[in-house]
Amino acid sequence: MQHTLLIAACFGPLLLNAQAGTVDGTPAPPTTVQELTPAQLSALMTAGRVFVFDCNEPYMHEEAHVPGAVLIPYDAVTPDRMPADRDAAIVFYCYSPECPAASMAARDAVELGFTQVYCMREGITGWQDVGLPTEAVP
Repeated sequence: MQHTLLIAACFGPLLLNAQAGTVDGTPAPPTTVQELTPAQLSALMTAGRVFVFDCNEPYMHEEAHVPGAVLIPYDAVTPDRMPADRDAAIVFYCYSPECPAASMAARDAVELGFTQVYCMREGITGWQDVGLPTEAVP
């Protein structure tokens, strides 16, 4: 019994931190999808490097998409289609809040080990509703 307590006292903090994703006590990276508004995504795009993925149908992407967004089917989030840097900020969106595609794609990205995963739930319709610019495929 005394040995068990000694082991727990020595290694307990390490085990607790390991469960949180760290060993040295630093904060663990987010393990859930974070939500962004269109305005927040626009600011993030202006501030620096972010990868934006459009989970809409190809014809919708051709009509209007967030500038620079890459078309990706919600069920095609694989390591070869994502950035090599697992700490890169990545954002998924689809058509509107009723569309689940972006949320599903974002959860897959978290499962692949990405640490900065966002979903713009308002979708392209929300982006357009606040007057942000779109691109179209000629």
